[in-house]
Amino acid sequence: MMLSKDMGKTQGAIDEIMKMGRRKGEILEARLFVPIYFFDDEKDKIWRFINAMSLRFGLEIEACPVSSIATDEGRKMKDSVDNGVMMHVVKNVHMNIGAELIVFVTGDGDFVKFSTQAQNKGKKTEFWSVDPSKTNWVIKREGNFREILIDPDLQENSFLIALSKERRGSELSEKEKEDLRLVAKVADMHLEGREIGEMSHLISDHLGISCAQGDRLLEMLTTLKVAEVSLVARRVINIDYLHALFPYLKNLGSGENRPLESGVKSPEMFSDAL
Repeated sequence: MMLSKDMGKTQGAIDEIMKMGRRKGEILEARLFVPIYFFDDEKDKIWRFINAMSLRFGLEIEACPVSSIATDEGRKMKDSVDNGVMMHVVKNVHMNIGAELIVFVTGDGDFVKFSTQAQNKGKKTEFWSVDPSKTNWVIKREGNFREILIDPDLQENSFLIALSKERRGSELSEKEKEDLRLVAKVADMHLEGREIGEMSHLISDHLGISCAQGDRLLEMLTTLKVAEVSLVARRVINIDYLHALFPYLKNLGSGENRPLESGVKSPEMFSDAL
């Protein structure tokens, strides 16, 4: 897959890509090809985002050099993502070894030739794209194209939005109150360190919410540093069940029929993240 400069859209797409992949079986590798010119502007912010995506989803990151080429309209930057993908297929895709299915997340018709190379090595291939209107007709002609559908409501974190509104003293909708109650209930789980995907699924099952909502809730906890990825075991996440966030939310209101009330002072250790 390749990176978009729209980070919200990219995260939503990666969420859905990984879910679609897991429905097809075990994901042996997920590789993100990043043109180096993405680091030119706001490079610290973009790198932090890429690093977060790598830790959360186990993505392998491959930085692709760019070059300046002359055109009739002047010089333009040309990245080498296609070369990176080609070399990866040549060096790492082998007959009767590894994954049976290779998915190219792109709308660029140039990648069809790499799909053909993989097929010649006995692999099944598919093309997935977020925007079918920008998907080359050559890909659609292949007959193995799928659109990635992203729920617009999941491109923003409703749990963080609800907490931010409560902190400002804004009136909360019933859904937002319920979102904060759900976060408070995580404190009752007391799960030891788990792989990020497993932790998200366990949260979803425990609270009776969708996997996508579980992902967003875990994202909220990591944003507020209530949950942190282990420095020793990559992709293992630990939740601090003694963190002040949980009693804070429980003090907002308890019981299914009692309304949440504003006015409880938020602990400094997480207020700055909102």
